[in-house]
Amino acid sequence: MAYTGGELNELNGKMGISAPKRSVPVMKLIKIHKPKSKDALVELIEYHKNNKCACGVVSTGTVKEFGERLFESQEKYWQKNKYTLGECIQWEYDLFVVQSLKGGFIEKNAISILKDRLSNMIVEEAKGYLDDVLRVDIIIFDLNKNIIGGIQVKPKTFKNMRPEVQLMQSKQNVKWGHPVWMLYYNRDDTFKNLNALIEYINNNKAVN
Repeated sequence: MAYTGGELNELNGKMGISAPKRSVPVMKLIKIHKPKSKDALVELIEYHKNNKCACGVVSTGTVKEFGERLFESQEKYWQKNKYTLGECIQWEYDLFVVQSLKGGFIEKNAISILKDRLSNMIVEEAKGYLDDVLRVDIIIFDLNKNIIGGIQVKPKTFKNMRPEVQLMQSKQNVKWGHPVWMLYYNRDDTFKNLNALIEYINNNKAVN
C-alpha cells in the first residue's frame, strides 16, 4: 500500500514540492480528463508540462522531476541526504498518482453514500472555483436548492499535517461563507467519521 507520510511528507510540505502552483493541480486534472489508470495519469501530467491544453491545467514538471526536486531539497532542509533518489521519486509517484486516483474514487463513493443517507437533501460534487480555490469537494443543499454547507474529503493523515497547511485550508473554506465539514477516510479507504457527520448535518441543517 502506498504510504505518503513520514519524514518525506514533512520535507515535501516544508519545501512546497507538491503545492499545486509549484507542481500540478492533479485533482483538477483527474476530474477533467478522467484517467483510467496510473500510467495514464503519469502521461497526463507529463503532457500538461510539454503541451498547452484547452483545459487550462499546466504542470511544472513530470512525476520523476517532482521526485528529483524532493531529493535535491534534502541538503537544504536536513544538511544531508536521508533518502535515495529512487525513494523520493517513488514517494512523489505515490502522492501524485496512487493517492490522487484513490482520492477521486473515494470522493465519488462519498457522494454516492451521502445521496443515499441524506435523502431529504441534495448532494452534488463541487466544481470550478469552489473546488479548485475554496477547497470544497461536495455541496449539500436543501430541497429548495439553498446551500446548507460543504464537505471536504481528506485522508485521516491530514490531521497530522503542519498547522499552517490546515490553517490555509480553513482560510479558503471561510471565504465561501458557508460551513465546511471534514470527512476523513482511513488507510483501508473506509470513512472514519461518516455516521457522526451525517447525524450532525441532519441536526444542523438550517440554511446559512
